[in-house]
Amino acid sequence: MPSETSGEKATAPGERSFDRAPVPVTARPFRVTLGLVATTGVASQYVPSLVALGQWLPVRAVPAELCRWRGPRNSPHVALTFDDGPDPEGTPRVLDALDELGLRATFFVLGERALDTRDLVEEIALRGHQLGTHGHQHARHLLRSPAWVRRDLERSRAAMAALGHPARWFRPPYGQATGATLVVARSMGLRTVLWSAWGREWTPSSPQDVAARVAKRLRPGAIVLLHDSDRFGPPGMWRVIVDALPLIADEVRRSGLSAVTLDELVARP
Repeated sequence: MPSETSGEKATAPGERSFDRAPVPVTARPFRVTLGLVATTGVASQYVPSLVALGQWLPVRAVPAELCRWRGPRNSPHVALTFDDGPDPEGTPRVLDALDELGLRATFFVLGERALDTRDLVEEIALRGHQLGTHGHQHARHLLRSPAWVRRDLERSRAAMAALGHPARWFRPPYGQATGATLVVARSMGLRTVLWSAWGREWTPSSPQDVAARVAKRLRPGAIVLLHDSDRFGPPGMWRVIVDALPLIADEVRRSGLSAVTLDELVARP
């Protein structure tokens, strides 16, 4: 039995005795706050941001040009955009179709492919179209670290600069953008852009299907996602686009609009 001078508190039978001091009440809110901060940080990095929902929501851009889905509401233009090239087979055919239809567009090219197809990159620019970057590798950003994102964008930006066509616009592969994607791109002077209309030609589709999907969401200021390569889709995907472009051109003109580059759509100097 403990003595009265031992400093221990006598306990009745069945009671438990604890020697450690109770946790201060003020420590609990601190731990909760720290946990929330950590959880928020992880979520902002690894959980796809709400940019994926932008094409269905009535939003045009977020502050500081972190991400854009549409041009001005009263714009008389739309922007046709093409991903995944340059492609030695698909890109020349798409360029010819755009010329025949009097359409101008923006091509988001992969840095590693652009370096291997320098002549095609130059041809895109010579025909009056704009060049943007699709990153250096066609890799998903969802589980990538901010350091990886920065390295990839630095390599793609260096490739475009070496070709004499520095990029101002960036579209992440698969449209995947984490918090790191948006912040890193903006810190490097790049504007991230997704889309408000798409052809979904990577699914089983006819040219009519593709054109109908685009027409359904064709509005003033629309940014349209298409592809000039089938490297990351079903074989011949670009052929569907070539055949769909006349139908899309008809819809653009029927809506009283014209197809221009991204810079022209948002009136950037």
